Formats: sequence, C-alpha cells, structure tokens
Amino acid sequence: MREVSKPLGQRMVSSQGEKNMEQLNVYINEQLNEIRHKTSSDFSALACLYKESFAIQWTYVSGNHNERYKSMQGRPGKGLAGLVIRADRLMILDDSVLDLQTKRLEYPIMLAENLQAAVAVPVKFNGQTRGVLLTGSRTRKIYTEQDINWILQMASKIGSTNQTLNQQSG
Repeated sequence: MREVSKPLGQRMVSSQGEKNMEQLNVYINEQLNEIRHKTSSDFSALACLYKESFAIQWTYVSGNHNERYKSMQGRPGKGLAGLVIRADRLMILDDSVLDLQTKRLEYPIMLAENLQAAVAVPVKFNGQTRGVLLTGSRTRKIYTEQDINWILQMASKIGSTNQTLNQQSG
C-alpha cells in the first residue's frame, strides 16, 4: 500500500506545531530549573490535567533521579497533584508540618523522588486550575515565605503562557 503524502501546507503546519512544542518544552524546563535554583531545591515538576480524561500526569520535570514519574497518573482529589487541583490551593509539606514523615508516604511522587519537603501550587490557565507546580527537596527543610511567593509567581507565569496548559489540557 502506497502512503499518501500530505500537501505542503499541512506539512508546514505540522512542522510549525512541532517547533512550537519544542520551544514550549525548552521554556518550561528553563522555568523549572530556575525554580530549583532560586529555592535551593532538588526537584521541580509540572503536572497537567487532561480535560478529556480528567487524568493528571507529571509532564515536565527537572532534577529527577529516575523516570518513575512517567507512569504516575492521578485524578482530581487523588495524590498530591490531585488534591491541589481539587482544593485549588497550595500545599506545603515541609518540617513545619506535624507528622510529615507519615504524610509524605501518601504521595507517590514524594516517595519516587525521595522528597523530604515540598510545595505544590495550582497553575491556572484562563482562570481554571489546569496543572500543579511542585518544588521539592531531598533534604529536610522549611520553605520560607519568600520561597513560597517565588513558586506562586512562577506558577502564575507558567499558567499565563498561552500554550503551556492549553496544549496539554485543551
């Protein structure tokens, strides 16, 4: 069977779409690296909510020690990202939280990456929560108010990037 090639215009659109996706990946990875650097953290990730299936997937990561995040899929209300999306508010899991060691056992991403502290914040696109920005440390720590404000600002910046969550959850 002979494969029918696409008209030139469609190939250019596809190529442009791939280029935009590559630029998006580079942009998000730069933001995640900056968050890690500014907050003295080891790990940063963006989970996206897919509207069609209501699945939540860790789509972009920086500072990961393994690839287990790729197989983690949640739903609103389940897991760290799911709780942040459902509650639409930030979650802090650091040494300021009582019984932290028990709580961190409830979240597979914290176990997979051996995170001892984390801050997870909602990422909004067009006024709706479409993702979660997670920043974590493999050593015990307390995130400062300055760290948390920085993470919130970065979540807003990532969410305001037109394509970031629209392509994942559109």
